Amino acid sequence: MVALGLSSSPHCVLIRPNPPSAPTHQPQAPPSSSSSSNSSNTHCLTRRKAFAFTASVVSSYILDLYQTSSANSSAAALQVDDELQQEEDRLVQLFQEASPSVVYIKDIELAKGFKDTAVTELADDENAKVEGTGSGFIWDKFGHIVTNYHVVAKLATDQSGRQRCKVFLVDAKGNSIAKEGKIIGVDPANDLAVLKVDVEGVELKPVILGSSRGLRVGQSCFAIGNPYGFENTLTTGVVSGLGREIPSPSGGAIRGAIQTDAAINAGRPPFFNGSLS
Repeated sequence: MVALGLSSSPHCVLIRPNPPSAPTHQPQAPPSSSSSSNSSNTHCLTRRKAFAFTASVVSSYILDLYQTSSANSSAAALQVDDELQQEEDRLVQLFQEASPSVVYIKDIELAKGFKDTAVTELADDENAKVEGTGSGFIWDKFGHIVTNYHVVAKLATDQSGRQRCKVFLVDAKGNSIAKEGKIIGVDPANDLAVLKVDVEGVELKPVILGSSRGLRVGQSCFAIGNPYGFENTLTTGVVSGLGREIPSPSGGAIRGAIQTDAAINAGRPPFFNGSLS
């Protein structure tokens, strides 16, 4: 402590300390057990609150992260489903547009002594024998049909006059019809033949022609035909190779063939690229 006093000078105030007094010792009471217990409880309660708050924040963060991840996964799944649906729709559209241009061909041999009649009456007649089947496509609206030579080889080399060729096709309105096919040209070295059907009163849908010049390995390709007599069959694949050689019916080699992994069985020659435009 300090004491205040007046000096002889009117402009100053003297400050002097009081004489030291004897120290007094007052014993301090030891902290009670209840006070210690309250302090410990308060500390534990604070830690529990802090832990609970931290756990709440972490849980909220994990929940937000899960919801965001789930939303992203759902969006990605929907996008994949949409892309798959678009691809399926494109393939369905391609088949619907191209299949009316693909024809089914039957080689028929008339029974001996059977009087010739319109070939349309010989579809399942017991007097006609089905020698083989194949596929072709409509080249133009005048009824020209392109097929493989080996499909009509018996008709092309017929000496008995009993071989016939029946062509099953669909007109532009979707009506199924059957016509007799007449050979107007063959190229055994390249396994090609051209037929002609009567189209009087019939409107056909010619195939949309493409070019193999721009083909690349890996592009999609589709085969539509009638393998083993199953009409309008579609298989899919990719272009596996270009410029291949395959044997021809004449014994030579057909060069510039396209290799594919699409299933192509006997009776399915029509071959399409990934788009029809």
